[in-house]
Amino acid sequence: MREHIFFPNPSFPHYSCYPDFIGGYQNHASHTVDRPAQSSDFKLNQLYNLHFILKGKGYVYSQGTKYELSAGHGFLYGPELAQRYQADPSDPWDIRWVHFSASALESLLGNRGISEVWLFEHHHIETLNQRMDELLSLGRNFDLQQEIRASAILYEMLLHMSKDAVSLHLPKDPSLPGIHAAANYMREHCTQSISITEIATFTGYSVPYFSRKFHQSMGVTPTAYLLESRILHAKKLLLSTNKTIQDIAVESGFSQSSYFIHCFKKVVDLTPEQFRLSWDS
Repeated sequence: MREHIFFPNPSFPHYSCYPDFIGGYQNHASHTVDRPAQSSDFKLNQLYNLHFILKGKGYVYSQGTKYELSAGHGFLYGPELAQRYQADPSDPWDIRWVHFSASALESLLGNRGISEVWLFEHHHIETLNQRMDELLSLGRNFDLQQEIRASAILYEMLLHMSKDAVSLHLPKDPSLPGIHAAANYMREHCTQSISITEIATFTGYSVPYFSRKFHQSMGVTPTAYLLESRILHAKKLLLSTNKTIQDIAVESGFSQSSYFIHCFKKVVDLTPEQFRLSWDS
């Protein structure tokens, strides 16, 4: 495989992200790129450059260091960065790329790739490749009616990458597997009477350490996550059953219906009864 597909400039100028050109190399041992900073080659001074590897291996050079990357790895350059990378001659990478424009994506991409190349590992690289296959298929037979879809596919790809990718050149947080296991446990057992102390014990961490690491990883406190899980369960019961509010409160892990109503209104901005009626109307 050696493919380059160029997208025409979009007719709508306000997409948060949009592919400029995409492609891939397979069994191409001489694949080498060495572009200076702020290069206008293919408008790279204006575009992000995302690559991810399906098989084989290659190398990315950054600030005097040579990084070896292989299947499941990827890298992202922001605009105006010097770019230097190459396939391994004896085991060349099977690689896919997309060069894209982006605006107002700070909350999603953060500073990744801005001051230096971002090297990452993605344990579900096939998910990225599925989106990439969609982009390739769309680009091969592109028309203007597909602009929105092209932007949406790319945005979904970036969401998966931002959510699940782990930086390679930074130490991995050893607490993450335990925190994610705790989050799954809370979802599965949210209807039971469980405490944050019990969840922390489940992970083997102290309560203060668990609470801090959970907040860093999940973006909310363990208490808020447990409450959200219970509210989601209650929503399902409210819309799929005719059970009373009192019964739903108990079955969703709340000891008192009054507290359930208070929490539900705080999270949803409606009482449970109003929520049920809003979907029946």
